[in-house]
Amino acid sequence: MMPPLVWRPDLAPTIAIVATATAYAAGVRRAWAHAGRGRGIRVAQVAAVATGMSILAVALMSPLDAMSEELFAAHMTQHVLLAVAAPPFLVTGGLLLGVFWALPLRARKSVVSLVHGTAWLQRVWLVLSTPAIAWFIHMVAIWSWHVPTLYELALRSGAAHALEHFCFVGSAMLLWWTIIHPREQRRTAYAIGILSIFATAMHTGVLGALITFSHRVWYPAQAAGVAAWGLTPLEDQQLAGLIMWVPAGLLYVAAMSALFVAWLGSARRGRVAIACAIGVAASSCGHPDASVVPGGSIDRGRQSIAAFGCGSCHTISGVPNASGEVGPPLDGVARRSIIAGQLANTPDNMMRWIEDPQAVEPNTAMPNLHVTPQAARDIVAYLYSLR
Repeated sequence: MMPPLVWRPDLAPTIAIVATATAYAAGVRRAWAHAGRGRGIRVAQVAAVATGMSILAVALMSPLDAMSEELFAAHMTQHVLLAVAAPPFLVTGGLLLGVFWALPLRARKSVVSLVHGTAWLQRVWLVLSTPAIAWFIHMVAIWSWHVPTLYELALRSGAAHALEHFCFVGSAMLLWWTIIHPREQRRTAYAIGILSIFATAMHTGVLGALITFSHRVWYPAQAAGVAAWGLTPLEDQQLAGLIMWVPAGLLYVAAMSALFVAWLGSARRGRVAIACAIGVAASSCGHPDASVVPGGSIDRGRQSIAAFGCGSCHTISGVPNASGEVGPPLDGVARRSIIAGQLANTPDNMMRWIEDPQAVEPNTAMPNLHVTPQAARDIVAYLYSLR
């Protein structure tokens, strides 16, 4: 007879999950109060974060957590939930953005100033957020914590166990960040993401196979409570290896399928854009200057961006030589929630920022280029077309 399922969540992960969820909810509420419901942080993103946080709760607050102390298979299930299932939902939903919005205005401004004013921090992030580096970091996290010495250390030490879980979730979120928030064109990022997830599935599958087919018990300290579940230590280990190998592999396949569909969608949008451009030339696709910003011209905006030299600090698609790395890339800026760490991202606020950045944020490094109101409107029209 199997032992009864026990709800005995550890205090530290419970506090961390509840505090993070509460901060995210408060941030979303504040963002929507500024910009309107569904603006900046979409309703679908909130649902994604709720899904990711629910997965974390199942992994760390349900009876699965108590089972993981006795069964390697339960422990591996926990690892799959933390490293494979939850991170894509948390990154897609903008968990960090919501938590950022929960900070007081002064704190948000301090964070923005720190990020934009610290060159070494920007360089470190540029390295860490490179797809190959992020993939490598995640691979090291997975393999290192399954080395017998470190794995059994995590069983003995609560601090080491917490660090193990943080490494799984954090490194996986970094990997997904390079896919969801790329520096490349989105279609290229989807293709790179498919390769990254495929390579991750391959190396984790190899680890799962090694655990499954091994004829010796890798973690003797985990074997003490196995008998109560009607398994031998080796059978428990084989089941754990299969969980890493097959169910986790299927989750990776699902992720690659979603990225492939997104890649096809971006390719389709590209073909539509080309067809529309041809239609414009033939006067059949509408006015070439159609803009979501009233009174703004996308074409004039592109020319103004080039004339004012915005590309010396920012990377901006469609603008010649706009490949600067001093400021953030501006592709997809219309989807972001805030401007300068305090303004809701609306066309009017974006125009205020472009015309006189120091009036919004006195300590900003962005110079006042004395952009005229009409030029600012045109620039915003172009930036808002980069979705």
